[in-house]
Amino acid sequence: MNANIARLLSTLFVPAALVAGVAGCHQGGKVSDAAVVAASEPTVTVIYDGPVIPKNRPDLAVYSVRVDGEAQTKIFVQASAGTAPRLVYVDAEPGELVSVSDDGARGVFRRFVSPGVTTDIHVDFQMGAS
Repeated sequence: MNANIARLLSTLFVPAALVAGVAGCHQGGKVSDAAVVAASEPTVTVIYDGPVIPKNRPDLAVYSVRVDGEAQTKIFVQASAGTAPRLVYVDAEPGELVSVSDDGARGVFRRFVSPGVTTDIHVDFQMGAS
């Protein structure tokens, strides 16, 4: 019976003590409004896959981008480092660009179907379609 009482006390009082300790560990000063706003806004992680350079067009960089937590993937083409990237394809599912043609007009997009299962999709960048 003493073992049951000790187990009951540990399951009730230890979590309560932890909560009370955490609640008591705060600064007495006023928190600024900027800190509250910064703490309440979620952070967004953008995943940029490595660029694929076409063999006959070394001035082009083609890469895929996904926002962590979202399903769709976007493929961009950038002519040189100083120019703005151009959106050429949007896939509704997560995936990555794995290869491009020598002229940079087409590519292969690997769609992530489920863990360990992928499918390759041929994409025409000028048409913006697969």
